[in-house]
Amino acid sequence: MESRLHGGERIFKEFIGRDAEEVYAKVFGGKIVGGVRDGGKDVSTNDPEIPIVQVKSSIDGAKVSVKKSVEFKRFIPIVVGEPGSREEMIESLKKFGAWIGYNIPDRDFYLTAIAKARNMCYQ
Repeated sequence: MESRLHGGERIFKEFIGRDAEEVYAKVFGGKIVGGVRDGGKDVSTNDPEIPIVQVKSSIDGAKVSVKKSVEFKRFIPIVVGEPGSREEMIESLKKFGAWIGYNIPDRDFYLTAIAKARNMCYQ
């Protein structure tokens, strides 16, 4: 299977074994802002419309986060899987409320589901 290595994916591969938050902070040109009781705020993005994101290590973790978001009517954008370029991630975060890496099966399904959940938080 051919890998789609470009932008942040290349960086992700280089940092295997390091914290995913570190990788996303590097790609966004931001910093890790998370910690104990951080309310889900993991990494800054240097984008005024999407200032912070939650970094999830799996779709299962993202599902739990989205469920809590809907329950508490408080949505925090989510990133999962291998990063893309900063530009494509910001675009996806604005459109769907999430970035799902190309390495995640059923990527489009999850992006659409997260967008619906995000909309429920603001109704």
